[in-house]
Amino acid sequence: DTGDMTTQKMLGHLPMLLSAKARNVAIIGLGSGVTAGAALQYPIASLDAVEISPEVVEASTAFDAVNGRPLLDRRTHLRVVDGRAHLHLTSQRYDVIVSEPSNPWVSGVSGLFTDEFYQRIRTYLTPNGVFGQWLHLYEIDDALVLSVIKAVHKNFPSYRIYLTADVDVLIVASNQPEFPEPDWSVYGLPNIQVDLKRF
Repeated sequence: DTGDMTTQKMLGHLPMLLSAKARNVAIIGLGSGVTAGAALQYPIASLDAVEISPEVVEASTAFDAVNGRPLLDRRTHLRVVDGRAHLHLTSQRYDVIVSEPSNPWVSGVSGLFTDEFYQRIRTYLTPNGVFGQWLHLYEIDDALVLSVIKAVHKNFPSYRIYLTADVDVLIVASNQPEFPEPDWSVYGLPNIQVDLKRF
């Protein structure tokens, strides 16, 4: 619950600040549950937490002291399935999709960092939808980092890249031609301020 907490929190908060009227959110890769917990601080209607590994779901409860217990929130719908399969099978369109899978070089994960995946992600977003992607800068070469950025550039009309914790990158992309400005009015909500002050 230290180290990359800034990354985990900001991956939940930043896309939400850029899509303040978001109602439906999907998080691909539950991990510690911290990102899902951050997104749930906003007045959304539902959050699909998509995680392929039942063991990760079980382990996420070890982080209840910092994740806000997202699996107990009535708005959370846990989907124990591959992220691509979930998106392919659902009829839901999301205002925000956050993808935080493991390292791109891990077997079975690389498909979540491809041109094809980002092309499909756009179709699962609402017209003003926002997509957030975590990408680390350690144990990875420049060519792979650039290939991910190139794929995002090819498929989204606007995006920005944020550096957190010196070793992590948050790529935030939008379906809008002009990158949206943060809605700082939601930042004033007391629960969001409390959550951001935890790290």
